[in-house]
Amino acid sequence: MGIQEDRYVECFYAKYKGRVAIGVGYAQDMVEIFPFVLEDESGNALGIIAMATLSNDQINSVHIFHLSAFMPNCGNGTKILEILCIKADRLNVTLSLSPIPSPNGKARQMNSVQLTRWYQKFGFTGDSLLCRIPKIL
Repeated sequence: MGIQEDRYVECFYAKYKGRVAIGVGYAQDMVEIFPFVLEDESGNALGIIAMATLSNDQINSVHIFHLSAFMPNCGNGTKILEILCIKADRLNVTLSLSPIPSPNGKARQMNSVQLTRWYQKFGFTGDSLLCRIPKIL
């Protein structure tokens, strides 16, 4: 595993102590992954994130297993992704994810094509596995 990727994940899980008591997957070492509550600079809860390092022959990245805003369609998802991308750029970390919608029973939810287009606005590329290479600061 990459040292920078581990630092990235540890930074977020150490800073945001709020946990959601539901597992969203398993890391490569078979440790269950739990989301944390991400807050803005004022301490307002924006949503939840779950991530872990991903390492194989093709990529070293931080894989985002879950990202959801508490208040959809008002910019909180964008704020969350901006926070994640800025830190990834600072630590020179590649982010990866699979753009799979999480149904919440409400109308106006993005489908996978819309979700992919939204992630592309932040520099993610690919098909079923999207990756974002860090920007040079």
